[in-house]
Amino acid sequence: MDYPIKEVDDITAEALGIQLNAEGAFDVVIKKYTHSLTEEELLTEMKDQLDVRGSVRGALLRKAQKEILSGLKLGRLRMDEETAEVFDLNVLIWFADKVLKGEHKSYLTK
Repeated sequence: MDYPIKEVDDITAEALGIQLNAEGAFDVVIKKYTHSLTEEELLTEMKDQLDVRGSVRGALLRKAQKEILSGLKLGRLRMDEETAEVFDLNVLIWFADKVLKGEHKSYLTK
């Protein structure tokens, strides 16, 4: 796999070194917090990020990182439904960026 990834049309989770469970999902660990994502969510977000101009993508990533840190501080169990949805989306945005750069493997559960 060549990084950074520039085209995701023929990429699979397996090609990225991501092992899926029986439901087609995998877990990501961020500072002791475990979050579950699906292959479809990840590949769709990666494609979306490649369609966005670099400066906009950078701004979205910075916002996502701030939201994730805030959410981790608050704790998932104390989030209301809307806050939890925003948190989940930001984890997806952040992780997709890590995958596109080839920096994702250390965040995967074993």
